[in-house]
Amino acid sequence: MSEREIWDAYGSNGNKLGYDLYRDESSLIPEGVYHIVAEVYTITRDKEVLVTQRHPDKPWPLKWEITGGSVLKGETPIKGALRELKEETGILTQESDLRFVYSYLMKGIPAIYYCYMIVINKNNTEIKLQRGETIDYRYIAYDKFKEFIQTEKFVDTIRDRFNIHAGLFDNIVSSI
Repeated sequence: MSEREIWDAYGSNGNKLGYDLYRDESSLIPEGVYHIVAEVYTITRDKEVLVTQRHPDKPWPLKWEITGGSVLKGETPIKGALRELKEETGILTQESDLRFVYSYLMKGIPAIYYCYMIVINKNNTEIKLQRGETIDYRYIAYDKFKEFIQTEKFVDTIRDRFNIHAGLFDNIVSSI
């Protein structure tokens, strides 16, 4: 049996509340209490976005997504982002390589999302998919990615956050 995934409990202002939440009890999180989710948009120097395909046994089976996941108890959002990037794609990096894009409390979901972006050299980066989590990956030119994320092939909650912050991404990607 695997260990229970433990999260720190946060208020809407991002301050720790001093107690734990458990992934397997996420449906019991009281209103006004949140956990943190870290997401990473991996962009190449050629303005392509790395997307991965979810395992068929996971929620949103076979849908495409960017890297992300819950921040574990004791982790900061950026440490959680680094861990998720390593686990899901095999990309090892450091805090200074991640660019903070936004934090967002999404209505109706007990999570505060911290979004980061990293620029990589695709030719020097080997992708290693996480068994049981991801089954495929691809790089999509940013303009095509903006179309692809609007399709039913992409995880809808990621699409919703992207659409709210699309202007930020456009500005950042145009500066690469």
